Amino acid sequence: MTLVGDAGYCPGPAVGGSTSLAVVGAYVLAGELARAGGNHERAFPAYERAMVEHVRGSRAAALSAAKTLIPTSRLGVLGLAQGARLISALPAGPSRALVRLTTKSARLYNSMTVDDYPPPAASGGRGGLAGNPGGGPG
Repeated sequence: MTLVGDAGYCPGPAVGGSTSLAVVGAYVLAGELARAGGNHERAFPAYERAMVEHVRGSRAAALSAAKTLIPTSRLGVLGLAQGARLISALPAGPSRALVRLTTKSARLYNSMTVDDYPPPAASGGRGGLAGNPGGGPG
C-alpha cells in the first residue's frame, strides 16, 4: 500500500501545490509500477526516490509561505492587511506581475520534472483507452 496526495506528502498549510504533488505522485507511481512489471517491492522504493525532492521542496515552500502569511506581531498583521488591500486594488496586469514575483511555491510546482515513462505494452490484444477497445477517438 502507498499513499499519494496530501495524505502521502503532507506539504503543509497555505502552500498550495497539493494537487500538483498528487498528480505527479500518481503519474510517477504508475510509471514505476509499469517499469517494475507490477512488482511493488521494486516500484515503491523507486517511486520514493523519484518523489523525495519534490516533497522536500514543497515542505520548504510551505514553511516559507507560513512565515509570510502568518504574522507574528501587530505590525505584521497590519502590514499583511494593507498589502492585501493594495494588491486587490491594483489593475489585473500589475497585480499578476507582483504575485508572480512573490510566489515561490508556484515557481516550484511549475518547474517539476518527471521521467518520461514509456506507454504500457498492450496485453491480450486489447489496446486503446478504457471503455474504447478500438483505440481510436470515441
